[in-house]
Amino acid sequence: MTNTTSEYITVTSNLITNRGWFQVILNYYINGKRQQKWKSLGIKDAVGNKTKAKKKQKEVERQFEEKLNTPTKEIIEENKGANILFQDYLKNWVKLVKPTLELTTYGGYERTVKLISKYFEEQNIKLSELKTSDIQTYYDFLLTTRNIKYNTVRKYHAVIHKSLEDAVRRGLIETNVARNIKHQKNEQYIASYYNKQELENLFEVAKGSFIELHILLATYYALRREEVIGLTFDNINFVDKTISIRHTVTNACVEGHSFMVEKDRTKNMSSNRTLPLIPYIEELLLKEKEKQEYNKKIFGNSYKNKKGYILVDDEGELIKPDRVTRNFALLLEKNNLRKIRFHDLRHSCASLLLANGVNMKEIQQWLGHSTWSTTANIYSHLDSSSKINSANTIASLFSKSQ
Repeated sequence: MTNTTSEYITVTSNLITNRGWFQVILNYYINGKRQQKWKSLGIKDAVGNKTKAKKKQKEVERQFEEKLNTPTKEIIEENKGANILFQDYLKNWVKLVKPTLELTTYGGYERTVKLISKYFEEQNIKLSELKTSDIQTYYDFLLTTRNIKYNTVRKYHAVIHKSLEDAVRRGLIETNVARNIKHQKNEQYIASYYNKQELENLFEVAKGSFIELHILLATYYALRREEVIGLTFDNINFVDKTISIRHTVTNACVEGHSFMVEKDRTKNMSSNRTLPLIPYIEELLLKEKEKQEYNKKIFGNSYKNKKGYILVDDEGELIKPDRVTRNFALLLEKNNLRKIRFHDLRHSCASLLLANGVNMKEIQQWLGHSTWSTTANIYSHLDSSSKINSANTIASLFSKSQ
């Protein structure tokens, strides 16, 4: 069955057992009417099989949703050339690629498409008549009228380019006119950061705050927000004195709904790292563990932290990423501290390491960057110690001739 309407069909599912076998019930709506489809997963309801069944449930759900929303040949022909406006194509396209993307990626695509479509709704350019100059004019508008940074414009371009590549592959247009766009050089990113005194002031005002441990972990270990929130007590080895970064929690906003996405992996392979447990942090973690054990007794079965997250409230509810960001900004404002982002605590850690003689390769490993060049590109302007060494070396070489 395929979708014959312009409406995107979202599929949900329930996992059940029937006569000793796992089955999935697929739920969806067409024209406001609820539909259901039952499918056997071919997995027995036996010890150890539930995790496997849940994984297959998600895959079946994804495949069925993709099948429902794959346009028929008739719809493709109807949308060909003159019959579809570029902004309408973009809106349809982002829904069609949803099953192939992670939810966080799809949420970003969806927001970007809304912004692009808003501009092109005033232009009313047909997909078949879209020219390179139309896209370039849009980018010029963003850069000059809206004062959008070019690095952000490049992200918009990535979405437009990908959407038009898909249009070529589906036979809707003959060529991708976005290929001919001439790019400027990327602007060098200059990270904001706190110095040692500013960080000590921050630690002082954060004492007793429910985000105190968030701030300390982000600063001491240069963790990204999703890495901080994703820490569990399983990641802490109090015997070997290590902390492992291998699970993340982040926000996703899809079709107007905000929710959290939990992943048993980090941004890239290098971000999955194990670091020494700093004694001061160990002490705080042990206190938090003791506090959680007490709260479990108080709240009993209603205690919510079943996965062992470290950064939860008294009832065991995970403290959401947006709440951390919002309260971090409020903490700075309330205490008249210089405004930085929560992510800039990561940059502050890197800048302090550089200032105290830690080399770029070691910083790369501490931050979990995939390559040395990534670290160098972000922080080379701060590496004054290597420049001083270079100056002293070149001066000593020619000192006899002076």
